[in-house]
Amino acid sequence: MTLILAIPASNGIIMASDGQITTGLVRATGKKIYPLGERAAWAASGELALVQRLDEKIGTLPVGRSLVQLRDDIGQMVKQCLTELMQLDFRASFFAQDPDTLLKLHPADFVFAEFSQGPHILHITVDGVPEWVNEAPFATGSGDLFAYALLRKYQGRNLNLERAAVLAYKVMEEAIAVDAYGLGPPIDVWQITEKGVRNLTAAEIEELTAEADRLREAEIKLLLDGEILKNN
Repeated sequence: MTLILAIPASNGIIMASDGQITTGLVRATGKKIYPLGERAAWAASGELALVQRLDEKIGTLPVGRSLVQLRDDIGQMVKQCLTELMQLDFRASFFAQDPDTLLKLHPADFVFAEFSQGPHILHITVDGVPEWVNEAPFATGSGDLFAYALLRKYQGRNLNLERAAVLAYKVMEEAIAVDAYGLGPPIDVWQITEKGVRNLTAAEIEELTAEADRLREAEIKLLLDGEILKNN
């Protein structure tokens, strides 16, 4: 199970993920966000076998091309990876006339991000169909509904990169806290700007933890002590 966030900001994009990898009843930790060249990043939720195959193919993409230019190439790669798995999976023959069930055999969802004269967030479904996410946070994975509920009130707000990072971390923390199964620490955070991509350090993550705690306490204090409710 997985939760991936991509939050656009005025001067970049923040990507964040939980760090728990679940295989059957066994839990481990690992990375779910990867660099795509020097200027973009990508992440995926879903079946590890499909994600691994795409990771191998992405390494063959031409260097220096923008995400806009790579959109259809990546979509074709996703479709090719899925086709390869279907050919290996004996179950596929039983659902040859049922494409919806076929796609459910190997579920996955992919998101790519690049900042070039503005945020570009690309969502590619398991069947290889690409779509741009315009001016809104994006979430995918088993905790996506929790994340969207927490992000809703910030949609359309103009955040800078630093505030977007605090928001992403806070949302990840709270989604992990309420998810019944499959999400867990450590939280991984990446910055994507016109200068390139960067994975935040352990010290920066500690600072985000403190800032998210302060924001959470401020929300609680405002409701309990602030003059925001009439006649109360």
